[in-house]
Amino acid sequence: MLNRSGGIMAKRVLLVRGGSLGRNTGLGAAHHNLVDLLENGKIAGWELAGVCEYPLEKTNNPISRIWQRWFAHPRRIAKEINRLVRSSQCDLVHITDQEQAHLMPENCPVPGVITIHDLFHLFPERLQFSDEVIAVGDIKPGIVRRRDLRKLKAGINRANHLLCNSKHTLDAAKQHFPNVASRPLPLGIDSAKYHPDNNQPIKLDLPDKCNLLVVGSNDPRKRMRFLCKVIAGLPENITTQIHIHHVGNSSANSGLPAISELVELYGLDNWTIHGSSVTDEHLMTLRLRCEALLFPSVSEGFGYPPIESMAAGMQVVCANLPSHNELMPDGACIPADDTDAWSLAICSVVEAYQSRKPHQREPELNLIEHAKKYDNTVFCHKVSEFYLSTVT
Repeated sequence: MLNRSGGIMAKRVLLVRGGSLGRNTGLGAAHHNLVDLLENGKIAGWELAGVCEYPLEKTNNPISRIWQRWFAHPRRIAKEINRLVRSSQCDLVHITDQEQAHLMPENCPVPGVITIHDLFHLFPERLQFSDEVIAVGDIKPGIVRRRDLRKLKAGINRANHLLCNSKHTLDAAKQHFPNVASRPLPLGIDSAKYHPDNNQPIKLDLPDKCNLLVVGSNDPRKRMRFLCKVIAGLPENITTQIHIHHVGNSSANSGLPAISELVELYGLDNWTIHGSSVTDEHLMTLRLRCEALLFPSVSEGFGYPPIESMAAGMQVVCANLPSHNELMPDGACIPADDTDAWSLAICSVVEAYQSRKPHQREPELNLIEHAKKYDNTVFCHKVSEFYLSTVT
């Protein structure tokens, strides 16, 4: 179809989700990135038909939240899709994360796509690591969540296509939803945004030590207890030279004590909790001034912290588990449950720090180049190709 100037008209995609998560969450960041790219014409041949979502309201009434999620919003979505399709303003519906899959309407008049960031919340499991058992996902969900999960799984089965952000997630999608077409497509980042040349550090009072960064919540799969154990077991000449900076929700979670309690339990006095509400400038300054990111997680849908840190030229000490290990350079990951390997890796970072005069490191240009493999320019090209394949 041609437009009035004789050019080919762009097709239109409607982006759908539930509550409007902010950019400071993994799912929210991925959604907003896609919205921004479509609004700015970066995905060739496609433009935004609209965004269907609702504001996250702080309410103590669970009935209101359930009504909004299960009934009111799905009805609005179905009505809006039909309206747009009747007026030839929508060619594709894209639900931007699997936790909103129930919004895929029955008998959708245009192809429906769902981005699958991970499936461990829908199909939880217990993973054994040495003497530690890690619950990945909620093993014993309550009655409301069990019904919610049934709705999510039914919605995924109604989709025409699943867009998986890692090969590991693709394998899980093929296992659990074999009748729905699926393909991998890693998420994208604006790699230039993290380049050291494009950032001016703000003033942060960091100790004159080998500062190490940890990013992530206190979810069991993030393995804060394991990390505390490793750090507590380091030689004294190493522990006196390091300081840990944690960014993320540090509250007690799923039977785990708060990170502040873990730190006290392991006798660590070299740990600063920055919280989960730091500014982009604050976190970026930590990336530029810390020596390395420590990332012991046993399960990630994509793994923004490692790729963002590498884009800033920062070394990453990362567990060799999916899906974040797919983002790392070959041979860069270490065994997830090998405390000796983790200790050795941290000691190596400290020794490199001590050998430099002055101590401030230079950005690792090879890591910056590696992160460009996941730049938005690559992502946009792949999304454009994928979208077109769903409607032709």
